[in-house]
Amino acid sequence: MVFFNREKDIKRFKAVLSGEPNLIHFVYGPINSGKTALLIKVFDELPSEYRVFYINFRARYISEFQDLLKVLFEVQFSRRRKKAREIVKEFFKAGTKAVERYKGIPIPEKIFDHIFADSRRVDDVFRYLEDIFEETVKAGLRPVLVLDELQLIKEVVNTSGRPVLKGLFNFMVRVTKELHLCHCLCATSDCLFIEEIYFDARLEGRAEYLLVDDLEKEDALRVYKNFGFKEKDLIWDYVGGKIGDMVRLLEKKKQGYNEQEALEHLLTEEKARLTWLLGGLKEENSLLFDEVEEILAYFEANFVMAYDPLKRKALRFLIAENVLFYDPLKGEVRPQGKLLWHAIKNFLGNGGSHVSGNQKDRGGA
Repeated sequence: MVFFNREKDIKRFKAVLSGEPNLIHFVYGPINSGKTALLIKVFDELPSEYRVFYINFRARYISEFQDLLKVLFEVQFSRRRKKAREIVKEFFKAGTKAVERYKGIPIPEKIFDHIFADSRRVDDVFRYLEDIFEETVKAGLRPVLVLDELQLIKEVVNTSGRPVLKGLFNFMVRVTKELHLCHCLCATSDCLFIEEIYFDARLEGRAEYLLVDDLEKEDALRVYKNFGFKEKDLIWDYVGGKIGDMVRLLEKKKQGYNEQEALEHLLTEEKARLTWLLGGLKEENSLLFDEVEEILAYFEANFVMAYDPLKRKALRFLIAENVLFYDPLKGEVRPQGKLLWHAIKNFLGNGGSHVSGNQKDRGGA
C-alpha cells in the first residue's frame, strides 16, 4: 500500500474518531487519490482501545445478499452457541497491536447459518452487529466500522425486494446518532452514489463528508523527490498530484523509459481509453454523445465547472465512467486528473500536451 505523509488529513480523521459517534462519515475523492491508504494509516496510529472492523467490498464479487454476508463476517466455528459477550472477549483477548484491523466481524457458525439460509432475515444481521458493538463498548473498547468501496454493493437486494443498503444506513444511523456506539466510515469514489444514498436514506443531519483529494503542488513535489523524479515541472504538468498516476509513472520508468517517454505512454493510454469509450457511445447513442461532447468542450480552457442539472444525463455518464469527478459538497465537476484533462483536449482536436486554463493549484483537483 503506497502512502505519503498527509498530516492535515490524518489530524482531521483522528479528530472525527476521537469524539463520540454521532454521524456517518462519507470518505470520498477522485479515483487513485489515496483514500484507502490514508484510512489504513490513521487506523494504525489510533490508541490501543480502538477496534477497527475494516470491510473492503472489492475483495470479493458481490451480486446477492449471501455474497455480502460472506464479506461482512468471519465465521467462528464452535460446538456451542456463544453470546456476543463471549465472542468479543475471545476475539479481542489476543490483540497486541495498537489497533487491530479485522477483515470480518466475528460471528458464530450457527448464527451465520441461520442468517445465511434466508436473506429475508436481513434485520437479524443488523441486530447481531448492534450486539457486537454494544459488547465491545462494555469491554472498554471503541469500535469503528469501515466500509470501503461501498458502491460495489449498491445493486444488492434481499429477497423481499428491499434494498439492503437502505437497511444498512438505517442501522448506521442508529449506532451513531441514536446509540453513539460505533463510528461508521463509508469510503467510495462514486460520488453520484453518495448523493443517491444521502437522499434515499434520508441522511440530512445524520452524515458528513470527508474529502481525500489529490495532493497539492508542494506535497506532490516532495513525493516526486522521494520517487527520484527529475523533470518535476514536466511531471506536474502531466499528472499533478494524483498518487495513482505517480505510481504508474514510476512503473514505466522501471521498464526502462525516461520520464518524458513514460509520461507520453501514460497519456497515450488515457487517450485510448477515452477514444474507445466515446467512440462506443457515439455508435450506441448519438444524441447523448453530442451532449457529452458539448460538456467536454467546456474543459478545453477550464478545469472545473458547476454541476448543471439540465445536463444531468451526460454528466452522469461521464462521472460513472470515471472521466469526470463530481464533488457533491461543492456541486462541481472536473476531470479525474490531469492526464484525463490532456486526453479530453486531444479528443476534441485541440492537441497540445501542455496544461493551461483555469486550474486550481492541485494536481488533478
